[in-house]
Amino acid sequence: MLLLHLALIVILSKLVSALAAKYKQPPVLGMLLLGLLLGPSGFHFIDSEIVLKSLAKLGVLILIFMVGLETDFGGMRRQGRASFLAALGGVIFPFGLGIGTALFFNYGLLEGFVIGTILTATSVSVTAMTLIDLGKLKTAEGTTILGAAILDDIFGILLISIILSLGGGQTNIWAVLGKIILFFFITTGIGIFAFPKLMRFSERLHVPHGAVAIALGLAFLYAWIAELGRIAYITGAYLAGLFLGRTTTQRRIIAGMETLGQSLFTAIFFVNIGLETELKGLSESYLFVLIFVLAAILGKVIGSGIGSWTSGFNRAQSLRVGIGMMPRGEVALVVASVGLSNQLIGQVEYSGTVVMAILTALLTPFLLKLAFGKKEIQDNPPGELHA
Repeated sequence: MLLLHLALIVILSKLVSALAAKYKQPPVLGMLLLGLLLGPSGFHFIDSEIVLKSLAKLGVLILIFMVGLETDFGGMRRQGRASFLAALGGVIFPFGLGIGTALFFNYGLLEGFVIGTILTATSVSVTAMTLIDLGKLKTAEGTTILGAAILDDIFGILLISIILSLGGGQTNIWAVLGKIILFFFITTGIGIFAFPKLMRFSERLHVPHGAVAIALGLAFLYAWIAELGRIAYITGAYLAGLFLGRTTTQRRIIAGMETLGQSLFTAIFFVNIGLETELKGLSESYLFVLIFVLAAILGKVIGSGIGSWTSGFNRAQSLRVGIGMMPRGEVALVVASVGLSNQLIGQVEYSGTVVMAILTALLTPFLLKLAFGKKEIQDNPPGELHA
């Protein structure tokens, strides 16, 4: 049955992704809904078995590796203060609201940290598509959102690494931070000095896809080193992508990863999230899910909005940035998946994350259009991009 399940996941994920894109929704949303339909929340045609979970873990690794490869330091530097403050506010407020929500429902502090971390990361794909549709991608608000979304993904990945170390029994926060700093020091040194030489060597091998294969091997190696130190393996994969993204083979590696990841592994990851989600079990926890979703929305609108306002934006611009930072997707789902697999959160919180990702993705385009207003859009129609 595994081969039949894989066939259905791979083929149907592309069909629902195309359908989602047609209605200007992120492909991730289509794959999540497909998983819900095929899993216990829907027709229960496929169970999330061990092999699928292993393939889904590879999908997470490849996804975060690609995030690292495509991190644009130049763009982040150009945005500078506005993006940093929007990201900082968009991390502090949701993180605090997540912890507050957890404590209100009598969760432990460690669970609260994971719930707060889930709320920190932004999925910019929904906002980017909406801004393109409105002709606002290259406005001050648009470029600030893009830069801030990269930064808060980094914050989220770092936070889950710290929490995972604490969850492994290391209660001394300074020991945890020291271990993470040492990990970053070693991997940064190797990444800066050894990776360029390794990739030049890969080009001299004259074998098919040599650079892509060695790059993927380095991502696996960094992920393994991270796991040895009880640091989230996605942190290792992200760092490998970050340093390989600064080599001359970046575009070739990205092209190879897109083919490998988007044709199989990342599709399995997102569909598997739906397969592991049990919406029927949320009926008894609807109040938690409701407050969790509200915390996700308000945390970004208020936090990123205040951050933008302190950087010099007016109130209208700050509101647009806050709304644009609202959707959650890939990194939030990865954090929830890591939290569940390490037994730091339960099924209710995991399923609530899926509901939150779906609702914020659906709400953002509508609210963003309202925030810009008809007159603003008519005065600067799509195609007339303004800085």
